[in-house]
Amino acid sequence: MKPTFCFSLLLVAALSGCSSNPGPNTTRGAAIGATAGAIIGGVIGHQSGETGAGVAIGAAAGGVAGGAYGNRQDERQASGERSYSAADYQALLTPDEVAILQERARASGRVNYELTDFLTEQEKANLRARAERNRTIGN
Repeated sequence: MKPTFCFSLLLVAALSGCSSNPGPNTTRGAAIGATAGAIIGGVIGHQSGETGAGVAIGAAAGGVAGGAYGNRQDERQASGERSYSAADYQALLTPDEVAILQERARASGRVNYELTDFLTEQEKANLRARAERNRTIGN
């Protein structure tokens, strides 16, 4: 085996042991990331004649990135933080906010979109806070 490939395998093995009890999203994210990374790395590595190294490095990088993303989802679920869909955000919008988003949509020139595509991250955070206040008041 080439040294790069051996190093990549060692790196994957070491990083996969970082979490003592990975959740389902962490595991799934790492698997999807490693698969996508291996494919992309293989294509890129093939261009330079190092297909094996590209696959290994891509799998390692993709696995780490996917695992980190999945781990964040697991942490959110464990803390009780709710995940919001486009429909959830849509239900929280006031008529004035809908009008603003419709204007943003018109200005963008896009034809296929969800109205909530035009919400900023800060606006989404404000809507989540509104939902939490509504839940608190409703109880």
